[in-house]
Amino acid sequence: MKKYIGTLIAGVTLMAGFPVVGHAADQKTTADVSLTQDELNKDVTLDQAPSVDFGSNVRDNGTVTYSAKSITDAIKVTNPGNTDGWQVSVSRTGFTTTDAQALKGELLKFGTAAVTPDDDQNASTRPTAHEITINNAPQAILTANAKEGIGKFTATHANDQITLVVPAGNVAGAYKSTLTWTLANTPEA
Repeated sequence: MKKYIGTLIAGVTLMAGFPVVGHAADQKTTADVSLTQDELNKDVTLDQAPSVDFGSNVRDNGTVTYSAKSITDAIKVTNPGNTDGWQVSVSRTGFTTTDAQALKGELLKFGTAAVTPDDDQNASTRPTAHEITINNAPQAILTANAKEGIGKFTATHANDQITLVVPAGNVAGAYKSTLTWTLANTPEA
């Protein structure tokens, strides 16, 4: 009888160590967040745009393409949450000297920039960079469609991506053109 009681106690003790299995029901909960627009900083802004220097070059008798020697800045745009889309355009004046001598037939070209978000965790679709030849009419160089390009973005050009083609038949001189950069809160149609 002692043997049975010992076995019974050992069996009850082992059973106490096993968990009681019950039927658990799935539970669903929620996680909520509300994002509001900062009313003081809600506009898309063009924070910076580049100036380009092609340096001093010996004039050749033929048509010559010069690459930029230096670029002062990148194109920087901040969009704190505007979902309408936006675009950066650029136009220019003709290249002239201080005594009004005009460069004739020149072409100022910007290649496709490398666009990166300033925050590497940015989940928004990046703006699209465009290769353009800049003249006196605005040309879209960077665009974001509706619900894209939200956050801070930088578009950079390498020196060889910005060129100035100077045709034969132009005279030596120090020429300058003014570039006008414009931000519009709607992408080009």
